[in-house]
Amino acid sequence: MDTITLKIPNISCGHCVMTIQRESATVKGVEFVSGDPAAKTATFKVANEQALKQLKATLAEIGYPVQG
Repeated sequence: MDTITLKIPNISCGHCVMTIQRESATVKGVEFVSGDPAAKTATFKVANEQALKQLKATLAEIGYPVQG
């Protein structure tokens, strides 16, 4: 598994982090590690490129699109 930090501009509080954590848990091959509302980032462990692609799609669907 690779650890990746994604820039997510819509993160503004701990509730956002909890939502991302809950929803990312539904994506096969993705493990949530941490979120930082101040930096507007979230860090994940991902099994492969397909898991990362699905994670990004899921984040966009729930209102937290990845920047870049």
